[in-house]
Amino acid sequence: MKRIVLAFILAMLFLPIFSQDNIVPGELLVMFKANQDVDVILGEINNADPEASLSVIKPISERINIWHLAFNDNAISKETAINLFAIRKDVEIVQFNHNNVTMRDTLCPNDTRFNEQWNFYNDGVNGSGGTADISACDAWSLTTGGTSALGDRIVVAVIDGGFDVSHNDINFFNNAIEASGSAGVDDDGNGYIDDVTGWDAGGNDGSLPSAQHGTHVSGTVGAIGNNNLGVTGVNWGVDVLPVATNGGAGFESTVLAAYGYVLEMRAQYDLTAGANGAFVVSTNSSFGIDNADPASYPMWCAFYDSLGAYGIISAGATANNLVDIDAVGDVPTACPSDFLISVTNTTQMDGLAFAGYGLTTIDMGAPGTDILSTNPSNNYGQSSGTSMATPHVAGTIGLMWSAACSDMVNDYKANPSGLALTVRNYLLNDGLDQIAALSPTGSNPTVTGGRLNLYKSVVAMSQYSSCPSLGIEKEEQGSILLFPNPASGVVNVEFKDILQGSYSIELYNIIGECLDIQTQYLVNDGGFQLNYEGYSSGQYIVKVKSVRNGTHRTFKLVMN
Repeated sequence: MKRIVLAFILAMLFLPIFSQDNIVPGELLVMFKANQDVDVILGEINNADPEASLSVIKPISERINIWHLAFNDNAISKETAINLFAIRKDVEIVQFNHNNVTMRDTLCPNDTRFNEQWNFYNDGVNGSGGTADISACDAWSLTTGGTSALGDRIVVAVIDGGFDVSHNDINFFNNAIEASGSAGVDDDGNGYIDDVTGWDAGGNDGSLPSAQHGTHVSGTVGAIGNNNLGVTGVNWGVDVLPVATNGGAGFESTVLAAYGYVLEMRAQYDLTAGANGAFVVSTNSSFGIDNADPASYPMWCAFYDSLGAYGIISAGATANNLVDIDAVGDVPTACPSDFLISVTNTTQMDGLAFAGYGLTTIDMGAPGTDILSTNPSNNYGQSSGTSMATPHVAGTIGLMWSAACSDMVNDYKANPSGLALTVRNYLLNDGLDQIAALSPTGSNPTVTGGRLNLYKSVVAMSQYSSCPSLGIEKEEQGSILLFPNPASGVVNVEFKDILQGSYSIELYNIIGECLDIQTQYLVNDGGFQLNYEGYSSGQYIVKVKSVRNGTHRTFKLVMN
């Protein structure tokens, strides 16, 4: 776990925080306590100190009461302005706005396009060392993503400068209510007008600018797979929710407004049982501020907890600089939230690229060097940097939820923050390959010492206790033994104290797709053999069911 303690930041919330670099003159970001009226509070302060001339620039998130405010910096100092709020009991957080947010890309386009993506399938000759991929093909044999067990369209939000939302190889989110409604009208009542395909938090409208960076990142999350076109993403069918920041490039307030839009979309989905909004499970942020102290950006850091309350895990790209983030700081990747996964960049040889590390701040690595993905105008190209690593992780969260059983999804909807942390822990504890370059005892340590393994991350979802068979019901009746387990093709089924009769034996993969059905007749106590040779290694479900009365027993089987 990261050792920067959130309680420390919370203890500092009512003290003036002065980050002197890149402060926007005459602007504040303020989080008021729940149910407090911003207009009433500003009226009280302006009456007591008319020179302050406080006014609202725009809401960042009305749901959690964050506002972007202006004050007259010709009349009062920035220290005076911030203290007008720091002393009030109806204020949670007050801070300056900053304008030093930069994209986390180190673009190294290569005119020679690989025919295969080494980060997903690494055969040792496609620009890689043969072992540094994320085992994607194994994962895709279990699930290709897109829909939960209850039919929810899974959404990953990408916050970036801009997007080519017309790209033929990406499923960008479509807000059907706004698309079928009237122009200039907030048809779905979410507070955002004409957000048909996401939102431009900088321009404060639904017209998203096109840009290479966000298009490339989106393709890694969810370029359409198995469609005989271009490349594939971590998910083959997930919806990518684009949230642009280009209209307010570099401003912290724009970043927070972008997160506010994502939060509202998930909140709307939950409040309307899926009729409005979007089932957002993760966000990707491939931008940040080098060498920044999280204590100067308390609202940004706290926003990950706010998103986490709605079940959203965020992935953040660390600095493209070979530095110890523990020592030099970074935003967002040194933020302490448990709902944030901080990611560094690994290479084709499973080394650490020219990127940040940190024993208490950087959670893990993912491939981010010479990554082939989507570019604007239906093109493709390579890019490198932590920007390219992080969407592998955001996309993995989406793929993991597509493998969750219906009980787990129901529990997630009832307890979104708790189950989001469960998935985060599955990923960080069981979804990684340990590599020397990131070892906690090495020269460039990370929290886990691991690089993403997509297959292990998906399989880790089978640990959930209420439905270990991931979507196949479990009923304990009779006494049946299945062995050996793990198996190498041939599996024995042994019965005790069970009446003779016919039994149906069904084989399922981990997401509930039936692969084989056979019928065996049992005369007395005893058993029979099942031949599953030819099936790939991984986890399966075997259901042994009585044809006579329908009673059955479910087993989790591992194939070597």
